[in-house]
Amino acid sequence: MKNYLTISEFAKLRNININSLLYYEKLGILFPAYVDPDTRYRYYAPEQLSTLDIILLCISLGIPLKELKQYQEENAYWQKKMLEDGKRIAEDKIHKMQTDLYKIEYSLKCQEEQAGYAKCEGIYQRKIHSRFFIVEEYFGELANITQFGRISTKLFDYAESKGFSAVLPTGFMYIFGEKKIRQFLFYEILPTDKKDEKVIEIPEGIYSCLQIEFNPDLDHITFLEQHFGSANQRIAIVSNLIRDKLEINSRYNEIQIMDGYTIPDSAR
Repeated sequence: MKNYLTISEFAKLRNININSLLYYEKLGILFPAYVDPDTRYRYYAPEQLSTLDIILLCISLGIPLKELKQYQEENAYWQKKMLEDGKRIAEDKIHKMQTDLYKIEYSLKCQEEQAGYAKCEGIYQRKIHSRFFIVEEYFGELANITQFGRISTKLFDYAESKGFSAVLPTGFMYIFGEKKIRQFLFYEILPTDKKDEKVIEIPEGIYSCLQIEFNPDLDHITFLEQHFGSANQRIAIVSNLIRDKLEINSRYNEIQIMDGYTIPDSAR
C-alpha cells in the first residue's frame, strides 16, 4: 500500500480525529480510496487532502456538511463552486466582524466619555461628538412596557434590515418646535452615509446635562421645563447611562439638552 496513507496517517496530516473521518464517510462526503476486503482497514490517497481541506473549511465557515454532499451530487466541478461560495461567506463574516469590532470600539469610547461625568451632580456642561440616531415617533405612556417593547423591536429590526448598526446607548428623544413637542424612541447607530427617513444626525455641541434615576412614570416634558426652562428650538435626549456596576433596582438616565436645534426636513 505504498501509494496510500492509513486512516491514522491521513488524519494526522490535518490534526483531526480518526472518528471524524469515519463520520465524513458516513455522511457520504469523503470515502476511503481503498478498503482492504479482509481486514477492513481504510486507506486514503494524498490527493484526497483537497476534499478534506474543503470539509474543514465548511466547518470553519459554519456550512452544514449535508450541503457539501449536495455540491458533490449536483456539480461536476463542485470543489470550485464550493470554494467560490465559501469565499463569499468568508467575506460576509469578515465584514460582520469588522462591523462588530467598530461597534465595540464605539461603545467603549462612549463609556470612556461618560466615565468622566459619572459622579456629576446637578446640571453640568458636556461636549458631545456628532451622532446618528434611527428614530420612531412614540405616542403613549413610557410606562407601557408592551408598547415600548413592540416599537423598540420594530425599530431595531428596521435598522438591521436597512444595514444600520445599532449601538448603545438607546432611549427617548424630544424635539421642541414652535408649535409642538415630538417624542421619539431612538437607537444610536454607527455613523453612516446612507439616507433614510428614520435616520437623523445630531451635530456636535455643548450639552447641558443632568443625571436622574430611571422612572417610567416621570413626565419628561414637564421635568425638562422645570429644570431647564422652556424653549421653542431644543433637542432633549434621555439616554440610558452606562455604568461599571449594573444595579437592577437602580438605573440611571442622562438628560442631554441642546438649544437652538431645528429638526431636519427628512424627519418633519
